[in-house]
Amino acid sequence: MPSSVGSSAETPLWRGLPADYVGDIDLDQADDADINDLLLGMTDIDRGHSYLSYTDYRYAAVLFDHLVATREHTDGYVVDGFADAATRIAQLRTMTRHQAEVLLDEAITLRDRLPNVLECLGDGVITQRQARTIITGTDLIDGQDYAPLVDAQIAARLRAGSYSAQRLRDMVDRIIFRQDPDAVRQRRKDALDRRGVWLDNRRDGTAELTGVMSAENARIAYANIETVAARVCAHDGRTKNQRLSDAEFALLSGSDFTCECGRDDCPITAATLDLDTNPDTDSDGDGERGSAGSTAVVAVAAKVVIHVVTDEATLAGRADNPGYMDGHGVIDGAHVRELAARPDARIAHLIPPGTPMNPDGTFTLPGSLPSDPYRPTTALDTFIRIRHGYCSEPGCGKSAWECDGEHVGEYNHDNPAAGGQTTSENMNPKCRPWHLLKTFGGWLDDMWRDASGRLRTQSITPEGLVIDGEAETLEDLFPGLRRMRFTAPPHAPPPDSSHNPQRPTRTRSRTANKHARRRAERNRNRKRNNEGPPPPF
Repeated sequence: MPSSVGSSAETPLWRGLPADYVGDIDLDQADDADINDLLLGMTDIDRGHSYLSYTDYRYAAVLFDHLVATREHTDGYVVDGFADAATRIAQLRTMTRHQAEVLLDEAITLRDRLPNVLECLGDGVITQRQARTIITGTDLIDGQDYAPLVDAQIAARLRAGSYSAQRLRDMVDRIIFRQDPDAVRQRRKDALDRRGVWLDNRRDGTAELTGVMSAENARIAYANIETVAARVCAHDGRTKNQRLSDAEFALLSGSDFTCECGRDDCPITAATLDLDTNPDTDSDGDGERGSAGSTAVVAVAAKVVIHVVTDEATLAGRADNPGYMDGHGVIDGAHVRELAARPDARIAHLIPPGTPMNPDGTFTLPGSLPSDPYRPTTALDTFIRIRHGYCSEPGCGKSAWECDGEHVGEYNHDNPAAGGQTTSENMNPKCRPWHLLKTFGGWLDDMWRDASGRLRTQSITPEGLVIDGEAETLEDLFPGLRRMRFTAPPHAPPPDSSHNPQRPTRTRSRTANKHARRRAERNRNRKRNNEGPPPPF
């Protein structure tokens, strides 16, 4: 008799799975489990999801071989082997035929084009979502001689540590760009040729307006929309997305965008109704000055800055190395030069021209302000944002230029020489929530260079669980960043003359004790990881 698929009263095999596979926690006693054990158990479950996805792809690939690869090719829809295989999967899983076709495509891509990446999925190194990101990002290498090399390099970097969605995308792009910049340029040209605006009617009296344009134009447009949407008081009842939608319409239509708090004492209303405070402003670029009430135009009046990082050789056209656009990711050298040629572009050198080179080929710049050893110089502040690209919290995709520059080892204001120096090896960018958690929530983070010279980061929960940070920084895209050094403050500030010797004092302040405990915790973590102390940068 034929097999059948349907509901069954039998206990699923998964119910009998040993607890070791799900964190070695008895679910009936999970309420008493340790916090770290629960978190580590969730990690084991993630690896299980990855392995199930791996086996799913393996099954789908074999099904493809049975029903597609061995069948004579036809153009008929019903008798086509691919449609036949997809229909089986779609009906079995009650999904659309398109979703089943995507599953088959992904399975064949991983097996035939990205076998090393597929094994990373089976080993729980990446998730199915990350595997799909890599599949999409490697469309360019399909059928190319260098495809196996790209697959091997991506897999090697995946096994080096964790990746957020943004850093994973950048890593894949970086490896591909190094292999075939000409193909990348052609892909960008083809993408720009497909730019346009589309209107899609949706239900319940709404519609979706979609525009495709160059990455830099999209960033400028979105920043202007955000600027207008922020022009409300704290009592406006709309969500941020609702305000963004209304602001976009105001900008596109030239209509007013006003606060909707409904209060007579709203501090925004007057400014919104008479926005043309600078009569010499040509806000809309038509050669005429703005007029009162032209909210959608004059309300922008904001400076939009898009950070693009490149090396001097690429900028001058002597090389064609990839660059990096904040908020977008890796771009090719030709795109970098197009942006640099814009009339509104401003080019700044991270290493000022004329800076002498050290005998070992490095460059040394001041790390802190002479008047305040706690404050980094502009060069150091810019450097740490370029180096990281994103917030240093594992998994966070916040732009480094929108983060706080923060000392990893706490700066000791009482005795700066005791630790927490303002240097490149002790500072990284943190989004505001991560900064606050570390400052007030009992969390720690650590940063050092391993034996290979690669920058490593970790976060440490209040319970002491160590979480590895991202596997890459933009040093992998711009190796020249490793040639930069920053000096520590030459001496601590003078002692406080207001100190009263008659007043009883602690041998060490509460803050100093907290800093000492945190330094000790970091050292214990390094020993546990068999890592030596950080080098004296």
